[in-house]
Amino acid sequence: MLLVSTVTYSQSVQDNKYKYSVDLNNVSDDKLTIELITPKISNPTAKFMMPAMVPGTYSVYNFGRFISDLKAFSNSGSELSVTKGDLNTWEISNAENLYKITYKVRQTFGDKEEPKVFEPVGTDIDEGKVFVFNNQGFFGYIEGMVNNEYELKFSKPQGFYGATSLPALRDDKEEIFSAADYHEVIDNPIMFTVPDTATIRFDEMNVLISVYSPGKGLTAKDFQGPNKELLDAIRKHLGGTLPADRYTFLYYFADMSAEGSGGFGALEHNYSSFYYMPDVPAQAKPFMIKQMQSTNAHEFYHVVTPLNLHAEEIGNFDYNNPVMSKHLWLYEGTTEYFADYIQLREGLINMEEYKEKIVEKLNGAMKHNDSLAFTELSKGALDEHKHEYLNVYQKGALIGLCLDIIIRSESGGQQGWQDVINQLVKKYGKDRSFKDEELFGEIESLTSPKVREYLETYVAGSKRIPYKEYLSMIGLNVESIPYQIADVSGIQIGFNSTTFRLKISKITNPENELLKGLGLQEGDELISYNGMQINYMNASDIFGSPKNQMKTGDNLELVVARASGGKDERVTLKTKINKTKTDYEFSLTEVKDPDARAKALRDSWLGKN
Repeated sequence: MLLVSTVTYSQSVQDNKYKYSVDLNNVSDDKLTIELITPKISNPTAKFMMPAMVPGTYSVYNFGRFISDLKAFSNSGSELSVTKGDLNTWEISNAENLYKITYKVRQTFGDKEEPKVFEPVGTDIDEGKVFVFNNQGFFGYIEGMVNNEYELKFSKPQGFYGATSLPALRDDKEEIFSAADYHEVIDNPIMFTVPDTATIRFDEMNVLISVYSPGKGLTAKDFQGPNKELLDAIRKHLGGTLPADRYTFLYYFADMSAEGSGGFGALEHNYSSFYYMPDVPAQAKPFMIKQMQSTNAHEFYHVVTPLNLHAEEIGNFDYNNPVMSKHLWLYEGTTEYFADYIQLREGLINMEEYKEKIVEKLNGAMKHNDSLAFTELSKGALDEHKHEYLNVYQKGALIGLCLDIIIRSESGGQQGWQDVINQLVKKYGKDRSFKDEELFGEIESLTSPKVREYLETYVAGSKRIPYKEYLSMIGLNVESIPYQIADVSGIQIGFNSTTFRLKISKITNPENELLKGLGLQEGDELISYNGMQINYMNASDIFGSPKNQMKTGDNLELVVARASGGKDERVTLKTKINKTKTDYEFSLTEVKDPDARAKALRDSWLGKN
């Protein structure tokens, strides 16, 4: 997969490339020093920039805030004047003489400054153990020069290996990676550690698996078989060929004693994906690997969309003034749908397991604003509707499922959603973007007006999807039981493995009246509600459930453990329920004797005809 060679690179020559160098042996005050030989610049001033946001994250993190001591020099070594602009910008005077920029970078892992950076997007500097280069946290660009070539040179500790999909030159002491432009730099994370790797080979693709597990409970070889099985299934689903020549799975398993952003997950790239998960002992290995299969499938399928099928807002991504596309239902929702559906269709999970996943998404979607148009949610995912973003993995997946069904119904079972995507990928692909407002028309031209009507009504419109109607078309029966819950949204629940308590890991909607009334804070650990001890079994009852329905005026009392002066202080929070909303408990069963049309459509959906 990689070209191994004696490194002879010299960074003294200035041309049109960015030439970065980093010494991983030289960590000072938990920071790394970055040196950049810049491309030649003809303008009197230049702006050096770090990204505010990168594709796939849907959050603004302002990576410039992790940069310090930035200096600029001429070829003769004279220091040039640098003026700090916003969080991510430095303006350099006499830029026609600019030769070199140096600065220091601190890691994002464990950083307490808000907003906390979700680890799959972040950086780790753990001297002698592991270095995580999600490159947006370390490397920047000169404004207007994102299309220049990049070379990244690393001096490394003895025995370390930089796992990535970037082309590389390596020897025992140094590794040099090349990229065609800044987009490719951002698109290819690098994890340096003592290698624990495994490979999978297909005719068209070579796959690298790299694992960092401080407890050694998980290894690369543990993922080799399951990932091969998963990629075989995706390969078959996509028509017998995987859509890239190389791919890297980067798995970082975190010591649970370390403080993080409060969540676990992954981030996709064209040729790789980076995973941040809790480290587990060897006896929990089978559970962890099984739990990660849908995540692996989701992140890998992103090679199809949005990486090879996307709107201009993504194809021409502006790292410092990002504009959102209307189609998160496609990029994240469709991807989440296929992550589970492919496993069902190719026999990696059975129908019972699949139905459980759909029920989870039905229940999850109802906890969000179901009258908010998904195109509107997408455009406002960074600000106005950011507290609704997680619905892309719930209702977004259900949009994909129902769309697949109606496309098959309209085509007499001859065409599915994947077939339509394949045609769109052929027309567009990695380097050509569609126009946001034209996507529905593109899909209609490949399917039917009824498919367009579905998209306009349930994706661009505010009407609730009639799940019962659509799923009955493939012989699945949806039932829902209504119940009242407190109108609360915008909190993410995590777990403290030291105290074994659930905790409020993030409040994404601080304006929620119930949360404000309680005075709930991030970091609060949940002990009891209305006198009942909180555990995994009853946690969903806190704000209402079928067994614990709420009504306006009900009292709610939460006892939490709150950090205060290095100790946990027990705090009692009280409020009255000021508003309720209707939620639903869903169930999904198979129709025993579906009619001939439903059976034929179901067989088409399952790939049996």
